[in-house]
Amino acid sequence: MASASEVAIPYAGRTIIALAPEHFAAIARTVALLDRLAHSPAYQTEVDAGADPLVRFDPGNRGVFMGYDFHLTAGGPRLIEINTNAGGALLNGLHTAALCEPVKLACLCSDLLPVETMQARIVGQFVRELRAARGADAELRSIAIADERPHEQFLYPEFERMLKLFEAAGIRAEITDTAQLFAPGGPAPDLVYLRDTDFTLETERSARLRAAYLAGDVVVTPAPREHHLLANKRRMGLFSARAALARFGVSGHDTDFLTSVVPETRPLAELGLERAWSERRGLVFKPCAAYGSKSVYRGDKISRKKLEEIAALPGFLAQARVEPGEIEVETLEGARAMKFDVRAYAYRGDVLLLGARVYQGQVTNLRSPGGGFSAICVRRGDA
Repeated sequence: MASASEVAIPYAGRTIIALAPEHFAAIARTVALLDRLAHSPAYQTEVDAGADPLVRFDPGNRGVFMGYDFHLTAGGPRLIEINTNAGGALLNGLHTAALCEPVKLACLCSDLLPVETMQARIVGQFVRELRAARGADAELRSIAIADERPHEQFLYPEFERMLKLFEAAGIRAEITDTAQLFAPGGPAPDLVYLRDTDFTLETERSARLRAAYLAGDVVVTPAPREHHLLANKRRMGLFSARAALARFGVSGHDTDFLTSVVPETRPLAELGLERAWSERRGLVFKPCAAYGSKSVYRGDKISRKKLEEIAALPGFLAQARVEPGEIEVETLEGARAMKFDVRAYAYRGDVLLLGARVYQGQVTNLRSPGGGFSAICVRRGDA
């Protein structure tokens, strides 16, 4: 079996997805509003009630590469989910543009920043994370990119790119297994870039990292608290509910906007099995701790037996289904219509990069022939 570093990352050819300026404005507004809401006292008081002490622990920093995933509709973008350790920023947000004809990209896009500028912004996130936890004069000297068995991960090539990016900025960096952090003779870096899907450091492999994090011996980004505040899928239920937004003091204007962008999301248990079955064709069912489309079921494809199975499990959600966008992609078999979603990589409420994933099938994946990461840019206003 080939290792992850030997597996070619799929790209959707030289496809460029042009995002309308008003759609980008809606994406940027969504990111800014939800970041502000998630860090407001009223919101935090509610979601912290009864939560594990680890996620209530505020280390001062937040999270690099927050990922906001959208489907584009005729009425504008719709936020499907939020992720903390969103992968693909270098491969999706930066590298895909290099696969396209520069003249075509320049003519289409409203704003093209130099690669060096984008790289500086990416590294700048990590510097700001350390200083948010350690003080304005703190110097970022060492970073560990940590994951479970990192060399086996599909996006390991991105880890290697991150390594080079940090080293070019004068920061010592290494790729390591989460289980090796703070072990005797193991790495003890200033900052851990957590790519592990153990978001809240609950597994045995994260035990030493968890202890170091709570003791203040290391800065972890994305911080477990950031996942708790934004990326736990239960939060989509709050972001899409007028009553909840009113409790948090969100203005009527912003509430109208958010409830139009965030599909209604409710606990499956609250909806009830019979109602969920009768309304299933307009729903998607997903666990609150889902990532990478794992255990996500489209209602129009689910069987009664499977729905009964997941309804018996704690934490499943029912979300109003929003169809993804569609684009024509040139493949080895000729032009093919494929689905796509848009990921906004953000830091502290600001969009840093945009990337798209082109695919076929029920859920987002990077294994559809002809699909993969794709370049995306904001179209010129007069285009």
